[in-house]
Amino acid sequence: MKKIFLLALSLPFLICGGFYYDGQRFKNDVQQWGSDMADNLHTLVERDHENYWLNNIRSFKTYPINYYHGSHENLNETTVQTSVEHTQEYPRNIPVSANVGQRMVGDEIYTLTTSAIGEHYEMNNDGYILNSVYKMSFNKGQVMTPLGDVLINGRWFIIFEPERDGRMLLADENGQIMHNIAHYYRGELLMSRDATTIMPKDLSIIKTTNPHQTASASQMVYEIIYKGLTENHMEFTYVDFNNGRSEQTFAFPLDQQIVTMNGKSLKILKATADNIQYIILN
Repeated sequence: MKKIFLLALSLPFLICGGFYYDGQRFKNDVQQWGSDMADNLHTLVERDHENYWLNNIRSFKTYPINYYHGSHENLNETTVQTSVEHTQEYPRNIPVSANVGQRMVGDEIYTLTTSAIGEHYEMNNDGYILNSVYKMSFNKGQVMTPLGDVLINGRWFIIFEPERDGRMLLADENGQIMHNIAHYYRGELLMSRDATTIMPKDLSIIKTTNPHQTASASQMVYEIIYKGLTENHMEFTYVDFNNGRSEQTFAFPLDQQIVTMNGKSLKILKATADNIQYIILN
């Protein structure tokens, strides 16, 4: 009778305990189901990268990426070189001729400015980088857009994503490519220890610019014009354009061989009323 009484007394506790156990197990099952669903969804979204890197190559490490905001290229224009050019080079020390009213010699100049716009990165050669799964091929001059940089073992590397597919290359400040094909994983950089081959061995990413040239409007400096013969004299007009326009008339005896006008010397071979043959000396 005593045993029956004790059994009846403990029955409510056993029933409540059973309900508590089943409820707790149900709660745990729901939480596990939710976690499994989240993992399955994440695997579905990042299947290409995560399945391979996390399931097959377990020697990996992730690094935070310092993303560049906007364009990382320097689009400021910088002048590389400025030079004064001549529109026409008159031949020296060979016979030439001119008719009356024509220019015998002169100088017309313009300023040529070579500038560089927009620093950018590009491949120095054709080549590829290869590991056990992926091969990334490149062409010489292929533009490489930096995504950001990352600090690895105390050194900064620039991150490039050439094919916009989650596979990334790293290069140091000298453009030397790291022997690793990294992956984008949950906003960070995933590095593996998968062996990588780079061909050619000197394949690198170089920083360069887009040079372009601009020319100013041309400007005459001086010219000498043959005016013909006047009373057995050869007549010339020297036009100076340095301060507006000014003209000087020079006349030399018909038999004079060397004539000089404001430092410009000519050797006269033959002069007639309509034509003159001469050599430019300087």
